[in-house]
Amino acid sequence: MTLKNIIEDTRESLIQEKRKLEKLLREAPVGTLIYSKNTSKGRTYYKYYVSVTDKDGLNKKIYISRKNRNFAKQLARKRLHSKRLKDIKNQLSAMDSFLAKYSQNSALKDLLNVPLLFNLLEDEELPTSDDLSEELKRWAHEEYETNPYHPEHKNVPTVDGTMVRSKSEAFIVMLLSAQHIPYRYECKLEIGGHIYYPDFTIRHPVTGKTYYWEHVGALHMPEYRSDFIQKMRIYINNGLIPDYNLILTYESEGRPFDITIAQDKLREFFSCETVPLY
Repeated sequence: MTLKNIIEDTRESLIQEKRKLEKLLREAPVGTLIYSKNTSKGRTYYKYYVSVTDKDGLNKKIYISRKNRNFAKQLARKRLHSKRLKDIKNQLSAMDSFLAKYSQNSALKDLLNVPLLFNLLEDEELPTSDDLSEELKRWAHEEYETNPYHPEHKNVPTVDGTMVRSKSEAFIVMLLSAQHIPYRYECKLEIGGHIYYPDFTIRHPVTGKTYYWEHVGALHMPEYRSDFIQKMRIYINNGLIPDYNLILTYESEGRPFDITIAQDKLREFFSCETVPLY
């Protein structure tokens, strides 16, 4: 959960408490509790009064007798609620100021989103904000709308328990998991008036930038090839560009999947070290 999320959740709770306190104060007795302290013969005595404003605008102090102690308690609760309400209003004011100035954009993320600069920094220990780390963890584990077509074909298990449609995709999951790169498998994507389910939707673990990975696994089939070309046309026309934010790997009947190419893609896009093959 990001700092912004925490503040928004806390703000909502405070607003609810503020409403309850305002209701209690509207129903409270008129006047303000005050007291005096007296000492006589080594003993301390307290007297309670209610301060009220008369029709002429003058303050009057009225003694509250012992038998009216319940009235004094009501005024004490009123004073307590009033102080708490003041604190809540101060906190809400500070939160509103923060949220008004808060920006999702990050100077660090802007820098690391420039591939040429990021590649030069691949040997550096790059900082990852706690907010981004928590947001990526939440994103990776949230439920999402996935490909509803032929779920029975998702019958290949992977190292992290995701069921995929091919051994090649299982190898890609292995690579992503080894590098702790958050991903979603066949997550719904609405683009250019069409709905697709890219094989992998990926978030960069440092910058949070979104990438898509399509493993093109049957180029030897004419219908598959035609659908792929149409999909690429829509992708490119809507800002998904191969080798920029779209990763492509291929295999066909005569050209099996080459995991070393997938490793090269991880190094190119995420500056990952080579993952050992077992």
